[in-house]
Parts: sequence; C-alpha cells; structure tokens
Amino acid sequence: PWFDTLNEGGTGPYPFGVDPAWHGAQNELVYMNSMKMKISVLLGVAQMIVGLLLRFSNAIHQSSPVNFFFECVPMMVFMVCFFGFMDYMILYKWVNAMPNPPSIINSLIAMAMWGEDPNPMLGAELPRVLMATSMLAVPFMLFPKPLIKLWQHKQQISQHSSRGGGGGGGHGHGGHYAPVMDEEACCLVSDEAEEEFDFGEMCIHQVIETIEYVLGTVSHTASYLRLWALSLAHQQLSTVFFGMTILGGMSAPFPLNVISVYFWFAVWFGITLAILLGMDVLECFLHTLRL
Repeated sequence: PWFDTLNEGGTGPYPFGVDPAWHGAQNELVYMNSMKMKISVLLGVAQMIVGLLLRFSNAIHQSSPVNFFFECVPMMVFMVCFFGFMDYMILYKWVNAMPNPPSIINSLIAMAMWGEDPNPMLGAELPRVLMATSMLAVPFMLFPKPLIKLWQHKQQISQHSSRGGGGGGGHGHGGHYAPVMDEEACCLVSDEAEEEFDFGEMCIHQVIETIEYVLGTVSHTASYLRLWALSLAHQQLSTVFFGMTILGGMSAPFPLNVISVYFWFAVWFGITLAILLGMDVLECFLHTLRL
C-alpha cells in the first residue's frame, strides 16, 4: 500500500484518521488540541464558502449582475485570499513533512500586519499579494453598488421624462388636455421613483453590510474555535469522570471491586447524562444555532 503500515518513517501508518497510539500518550492533549482546532477552522471556512455559493445562486436567480459582480465576487475573493489561504496552509502542513515547520498563527499575523515572517511556508511575496487582494476586495463591496444603483435610477427618471415629453397635444375635441395629463403622469412617476430610491440610505446599507460581512467572517471563525474548545473540554471531562468513578471502583480489592463497579457505573452514567449530554451539548447547540 501507499501508506506506511509499519510506521517506518513514511507518510503514516494509516491513510485516514488518528492513530490510536496517541491515546494515553504524554503529549496527547497537545496533539489533539492542535488537530481539533485546525479541523474546526476547516469546517468553519467550508460552511462560510457554502453560504457564499448560496448567495451566488440567489444573484443568478434574481438576474442581478450588480449583486453578482460587486457583492458575491468580492466577498468570495476576500474569503479565499485570507481564510482560504489559511486552510491551504493547514492542509499543506499536514501532508508535507518539513524539517522546520512554520507556525501558521505567526504567518497569519505577519500577513495581516504586513510584517516579516521569519519562517514563511510558501514564500514571502505570496501572503502579501493575497492580503493586498483581500483588502482591495473591500472597496469593491462598498462603493460600486450604490453608484450603479444611482446611475440606473437617473436613467429610469430620464426615460420617464422623455416618454412624458414626447406626448404632444392632439387635435379635435379635448385634445388640449393630453399634454397636461402626460406631464402629471410623468411627475407622479418621478416622485414615486425618488421616494423609492434614497442614495444616502443605500450607502449606509452597503456600509453596514460590508462591515458585517468582514467582521462576520472573523466572528464565525471564532465561533467554530469555541466549538473546538467545548470539544476539548468534553474530552477532558469525560476522561476525568471515568477515572474518578469506574476506574476508582475497579482499583478496589477483589471482593469489593465487583460490587463497587455497579455503584460507580450508576454515578458515572448520571454525571454523563447531566453534564456531558445535558449542559455540554446545550452549549454546543447554542453556538451552532448562532452560526
């Protein structure tokens, strides 16, 4: 097989999953902590990208090229250039053995602060190019849509005005009332269009939506990290409860351990239902509901 079944220094003893040899190891907590944190970030970014794809489908369904090119595309560029690059570094570090593996957190901090990364994973220029692209995507989310909507509104007003001005007076009985009726209709249409469109309100709405998206990407990623923290706490609590109850009963002398195991199993089962399956699951549900 292509994977290292004898663990002789190749790609690993298993093609997928976690080696059970980590269970009970001295550095189990450090390894599992890092793995769960990275998996939570991968799942979080994947879910946010799925949400953006739904936004793309809404723009296509509504036949709105403005929303497609000046909202969906810059949002996807911002997501992929920063958070997608972070996921790529996680996966690249997993599948490529490096003698001096860099720290992903330090690389992201240097990327966001335009600092020097002492140990870059993929070169020093690529993170800067991606960061500049993600920063340029924010003005494309902010400015073009209100300006295009204002231009479309003015075009609509001019079309209504040209239609109203082209209806000249007719001849015969009652013909002199036609221009007055056309002007009144044109004024009513233009007044309704002005009431429906407010450029200032559109700008404020776009600013709020842009800020909400940029901060929301960071907030959702942090929420997935909270789920990782809850998973880590769940693992440690389950280990502690099992060691203090069932393992404590099994360590008693022979006649007593048979009876005490039944008692401590009941205690362990009650604690598991109350804390691990009650309170802990409720916390995870609330964080998931927020997302």
